Amino acid sequence: MRDDYEYTTGAVHMEHTSYDHFYENLTLGLVKNNAGTTPGVQNVHLEKRAPCERIQISTWEQRHSCVLPQDMKQFYLSTDGFKLTWQYEYAGLMDLLHLANEIFFFIVASLAGQSHPVGHMRINSISELKRIGGIKPQEDSDCPSLLDVELCNPKTDSNRPHFSMRSKIFEIDSCQGSGRVCLVYLDKQDMEGDKREKPKIWLLDRSFEWHFLADTFTQYFRIMLVHQGLPQWQFRFTSMGLTQFSEQMMLLIAPHLLQPNKTTSVNEWPSAENGPINQLDPTVFRLARDKTVKKKE
Repeated sequence: MRDDYEYTTGAVHMEHTSYDHFYENLTLGLVKNNAGTTPGVQNVHLEKRAPCERIQISTWEQRHSCVLPQDMKQFYLSTDGFKLTWQYEYAGLMDLLHLANEIFFFIVASLAGQSHPVGHMRINSISELKRIGGIKPQEDSDCPSLLDVELCNPKTDSNRPHFSMRSKIFEIDSCQGSGRVCLVYLDKQDMEGDKREKPKIWLLDRSFEWHFLADTFTQYFRIMLVHQGLPQWQFRFTSMGLTQFSEQMMLLIAPHLLQPNKTTSVNEWPSAENGPINQLDPTVFRLARDKTVKKKE
C-alpha cells in the first residue's frame, strides 16, 4: 500500500504522535509496512477516533444485560470503532493475463487507469453495536421478523445462533450489504452457573444462514487485517466460499492468501492461549488526551 494515507479525527484532538503509535500497533503495521509493496493500492483512509468512556460501556452492558468480552472492552477504551478503506487502480493490463477468468479480465480492462474502492475494514462504534433478532416486533407490523424467517427454515442446530428472545446478537459490521458480522452470545445447554457461553464471532449471510468465524474478537480482528478488507473476504471461511469476483480480486492483490498450503480454517489460527495476540492498551489514548487537555487549560 502506498503511504499517501490520511486521517480523520474526532471531536477530541490528541497528539499526532500518540495517534500514529497507537494505530500502527492496532493495525500491526499494515498501512506503514505495506507502503509501496502492493502496486495499484492507493488513497488509504484511516479514521482516527476518540476512545469510549467507561460509562458508555457500562451503559451498553446494562441496557443489554450482558458483559462485553475483555478484549472488546480494551478495544473500545482505546478507540470508538474502526474504519480503514483503500482504493485500487486497475493499471498494467499485461500483469492481468495470468487471470483465467475472461469475463473478469474484460471488466478490469474497462476500468484500466481508474481508481475504485476495494478494501474496507470496519468495526462498529459502541453506539452502532446494536442488537439484531430477539426483539419483539410491533403488533401492527405486517413485516416478518427474523424469528419468523428462522421458523420457516427446517434446519435446527442448538450450537448455532438463533433469533429467539433469549439470544444476544449484535452487529459488528454490515459487510457493505453482503452479510453481517455479529458478536453472538449463545445459551448454554446446561443450566449450571452462567447461562450464556462466552460470545463468539459469527457471519450471517443474506440467506440467513450462520457461519462461524472466530472464537474471540481479537482473533477476528487479526484475520481481518491479514485479509486487508478485500471484498467479501469473510466468505473464505464458509462452506459457500468466495464469489468468483472476490477470488479474482484476492488473486490479483493478495495471491498468497490463496496458496494451497494456507489454511482456511479459523480453528487453526492461534488463540490467546497458544500464541501472541494484538492486545489493545486503553491508556494509549487516555494519556494523550489528558496531556492535551492540560495544555489547553
